[in-house]
This record gives sequence, C-alpha cells and structure tokens, in this order.
Amino acid sequence: MLTKPSKDDWIRGVLYATAVGLPLLLQPWVESPIVVFITLGALFTLRLDPRSHVKHQAIAMIGGVALVILAGAVGTLLVGHFELAIIVLVVISYLAGQPTIEQKYFSLLGKFVAAAFVLEAVGSPVTLMTGVAFFCGGVLALILTILQARYFATQVNGWSLVDEWQQLRSGKINGPLYGMTLPITVLVSILSAQWLNAQHVSWVGLTVLFVMNVDTVTAWRKIWMRTAGTLLGVISAYIVVVFFPSALLSFIIVLSALFMPMFLRQNYMIFSWLMSMFVLLVVDLAMLQSGGDEFLIQWRFIDTLIGCGWVMVSLSLLHLGRKWWPNQPSKG
Repeated sequence: MLTKPSKDDWIRGVLYATAVGLPLLLQPWVESPIVVFITLGALFTLRLDPRSHVKHQAIAMIGGVALVILAGAVGTLLVGHFELAIIVLVVISYLAGQPTIEQKYFSLLGKFVAAAFVLEAVGSPVTLMTGVAFFCGGVLALILTILQARYFATQVNGWSLVDEWQQLRSGKINGPLYGMTLPITVLVSILSAQWLNAQHVSWVGLTVLFVMNVDTVTAWRKIWMRTAGTLLGVISAYIVVVFFPSALLSFIIVLSALFMPMFLRQNYMIFSWLMSMFVLLVVDLAMLQSGGDEFLIQWRFIDTLIGCGWVMVSLSLLHLGRKWWPNQPSKG
C-alpha cells in the first residue's frame, strides 16, 4: 500500500529532477545526443550514491561512472570481433552476477558496467563526445548530491563501500552457479534476438541484466514486479511518444525522475515503470530530429518479452540446480 511521500522522498526527488532537468535546458544550444548522455550520466550516477561521507560518495559515484565509460570503450573496440566480444561479455557478466542483494553498490555497479559493454558491443557504439557528456553528467550529480547533503540533509541510512568490499573479499558472493547462469542467459537472449531479427538486440541483453536476480522467494516477487514495470514503461513511453506533443517530453522526463526515489522505497514495480519510461523517452528525445523513436519503442516491447522469457527459463533451471550444486547462491 502506498503512503504519503516523506520529506526525505521530496528532497531526494527534487535532487533527481534537478539533475536530469538542468541538462535538458541546454537543448536549444547543444546537440540532442550530448544532452541525453549528460542526463543519463546524472541519473545513473545518483543511483550509485552510497549516501555516506563525501569522500566515499566521490569515490563511489565518479569511480563508478569511470568504470561504466571504460566498459563502453572496450565494447566499442570489440565491435566487429564477435567471438572476442562474447568472451569478454561472459567474463563481465559473471563478475556482475557475484555481488549479493545486500551489496547494493557493487550489485548495481556490476549491472551498469555489463550493460555499458552490451550496449556498445552489440548495440550502437557512441563517440568520445558522448562519453565525455556521460562523465559530465556524473560530475553534475556528485555536485548536486554534495549540495543537497549540505543544505537539505536526509535521514535515510546509506551503505558502506568498505563493508561491501570486505564482504566480497571474504567470499560472500552468489557463487559460480548463478555467476555462469547470468552471462549464459544474456548470451542466449542476444543470439535468439538476432535469430528473430530484432531491431536492437542489445535491449534484450539489458533486460536480462536488470530483471534477473538470485533465485529466492523474495527475488521471484521482485522479478515479477520488475518485469511488469518494464513492460508498463514501454507501453507508457509509446503512448507518450505517439499521442503527446514533443514539447512535453522534457516535462514528463523530469516528472518521472521526481517520483523515482519515493517509489524505489515503496513500490518496485512503479519504480521500474518510471525508470523504463524515463530511459525510452530520453532516447526518443535524442532522435527527435530524425523522426523520433516510435518504431523502435514498439520493438522494445518485443525485446523485453524475449529477455524476460529467458530470465524465467534460466531461473527455473537455476532453482533445480541449487538442489545439488555444492556452492549455492546466498539467499536474499
């Protein structure tokens, strides 16, 4: 049941809205792809915020952005070298699957890094300028976060990077079974999307990365919520792009960012809906000059179904495998 937004929800929401709204004000003077990557860099960097000491925030947020950009650069270099890209994809996805649910920062960072590689290696490689724009978005998010903590402090507890790192070093990980299940599922989903002639196979791989989680009762519930939210986000984005005037895109993007923190705390399905719609609308904003992303958004729905379908298959097999595999994934 949803409750009234708290003061902390509004503070965090305004931070999100400001971080994504400021770059959008540059649209009359800056090329749309650059604006979009600043916006995406700001939002994803905010998601990496451990909400702790300023020094730890700077390391976590800027270091995370740098790793994401590095993964994208590696993906770009491997375009045209499919076999080598597959090997690197398996390694990165395996590492991304090791942090447990409790290790919030490294779990999210692993998915972002793997997603950046997938997007570059099997998607549409970006340029040096868009990479710089993404980094600038990260710096903007850090500055705004420091200002928010200084003048509008919140009471929500953060998490410790040191503790998470110590947990990883001590062997508190998901183990090899889940570690190999994730990259295999990503790989199979991408290959199946190519076989079906999907328009943008990288979206299928991204769906797997962000929907899949360790097989527990709680995780299964979260997976269904994430799947439903993602599909709702695709449908909502299509409705906005087709029936709403393009002048309202920026307003809807900022509005969705405003409510993300509240629903992340209260309802994961609605948060997934807002996040999916946000990303798709931002992508459409970048493509307005070439007619928009209406056709590709239709494919996003199909791509999401393909990715979610493979997640269900993999987790069902994983559930059986945990009965006899000696190093089972830790329970969340």
